[in-house]
Amino acid sequence: MSDRASRSRLVRLAIAAATVVAALTGCVSIPTSGAVNQGDPEATEQPVDIDILPRGPREDANQQQILDGFIDAAASPSGNYEIARQFLTPTFADEWESGAAVSIDVLADRSFTQLGDDLIRMRVVPQASLAENGQYIAAGSTEPVQLEYRFEQIDGQWRISLAPPGVLIDETSFGLVYRDYSLAFFDPQFRYVVPDVRWFAGRDSLQTSIVRALLEGPVEWLDPGVASAFPEDVELGQSTVPVTGGTATVDLRGAAFDNIRAIQLMQYQLEQSLLGVRNVDDVSLTLNGVPLSAPDPADLPERTLRVDPRPVVYDGEAFGYLSSAGEQVAAIEGVSEQVVALGPVGAALGPGATAAAVLAEDGVLLVDANADTVLLDPRGGLITPALDVDGIVWSVPGDAPDELAWYAADGSSGQIAVPWTADRIVSLQLARDGTRMAALLVDGSRTRLVAASVVRGEDGIPTELGPVTLELAASGGTPLDVAWLDSRTIGTLTQTAEVETRLTVQELGTPAESRDGPPSGIRIDGANSLRDLRILTSDGGLATGAGVGWQVQARDLRFLATQQTG
Repeated sequence: MSDRASRSRLVRLAIAAATVVAALTGCVSIPTSGAVNQGDPEATEQPVDIDILPRGPREDANQQQILDGFIDAAASPSGNYEIARQFLTPTFADEWESGAAVSIDVLADRSFTQLGDDLIRMRVVPQASLAENGQYIAAGSTEPVQLEYRFEQIDGQWRISLAPPGVLIDETSFGLVYRDYSLAFFDPQFRYVVPDVRWFAGRDSLQTSIVRALLEGPVEWLDPGVASAFPEDVELGQSTVPVTGGTATVDLRGAAFDNIRAIQLMQYQLEQSLLGVRNVDDVSLTLNGVPLSAPDPADLPERTLRVDPRPVVYDGEAFGYLSSAGEQVAAIEGVSEQVVALGPVGAALGPGATAAAVLAEDGVLLVDANADTVLLDPRGGLITPALDVDGIVWSVPGDAPDELAWYAADGSSGQIAVPWTADRIVSLQLARDGTRMAALLVDGSRTRLVAASVVRGEDGIPTELGPVTLELAASGGTPLDVAWLDSRTIGTLTQTAEVETRLTVQELGTPAESRDGPPSGIRIDGANSLRDLRILTSDGGLATGAGVGWQVQARDLRFLATQQTG
């Protein structure tokens, strides 16, 4: 068995066991866990942190062995990649930009070509990359990339004198070394916590990396639609964030902090961002070494936005909450009768279940428990509307994805420019915090799923969408539907060429996972956890996950309606 194949097999075993000492072609994996932070009621049990402890160069190693050893050693960031730099010439060891980026590839797809006496060209197929700020970016193509490594002899030993900036790591080792963390930002009105997922290697400086990334602000696509409690000119007063007795001390410089509410929000933002960091149970905030103190706040932005766990359905006669037995539909006071009277083909239920945006023959209408039904959008070819946490109805024709319009409860409305190009839009959904929009698109022969930030005024009225989109994974085939499954997870449903349903689930900023959906699935909906995911089939069945398969919980339904928090 080759060294590379052996290394791959042992890494897989290490992940499965989550607590082993694994040999990795001169690398050893050991757990480095401390106490588990219990601060997040939604957090699942975190995997054991594992550090890769690589070996340095072997005496009289050839160029290929030096290159293999360097790539393996670069999986460990310990000591600023101290071991990896031993494979480099002294001059290049000082020049190598290890923090430029992380490229993630498939180990089995690597190939090497010797070019001349001192050059090896490596062929890799990128799966994704990590930006310097820890953002996970899926590869936009499966085309191979060529990387060149030049060698030089130092005291009779081969060393690398030139290499691409950044770190190359295979996807299996990546899952062993790196973990995702949710940096916390807020909606502009500071009502809700908005997650911004980043990836960092498990190491002693983890809390420092997270705090630095937090102070630098959100990722580009999210930035226009969210807020931070930290002023732009604030920075860390020390080079690290020390942890003593479970308390991380964050010292800030560059701004005056005399607003009690601002101090409370900064403290809370740090606490929420450091959730899941082992050995950190509390956060102490200081300004130029002087502790900042503020009374316990009466209210803080909500982290967990929940909806009624019951599906909202229409069965041709009744609109409302489906019972747990799947046999009855409970009416929503002031809303259900008005919705049924419209002969609906789709709907979205608003905050507090006091209003619904309805797609019917006449167009998109707003049903309000305390007012008359109003026709909002009479255009033809509309898709099912979205209704957000601020009561804004979003409507767009399927064949005109750039003609997105919004309608507020006070009668104001407008059309808003979109940051995507496409031939058709199939589905549009708003995150429950109102800061992010997901759009399922058809662009030529491709299915695309994009997320964009929503920019609003102080009154919650949208003013624009962020100019940069986040491209997300969507299985190939015919796009059917998209839904937010929780604050950071999107589910999409597509139909393959074999007329099978494919479900793709992706946390924003993480790799996507796909599985077979129920036969003839057409619509997807979520509630308060991934376990609540449900799919409507073309024959009116409502299917939920049952182990590795799907189980029908109700029949004879026409459509599922999304819900908003409130």
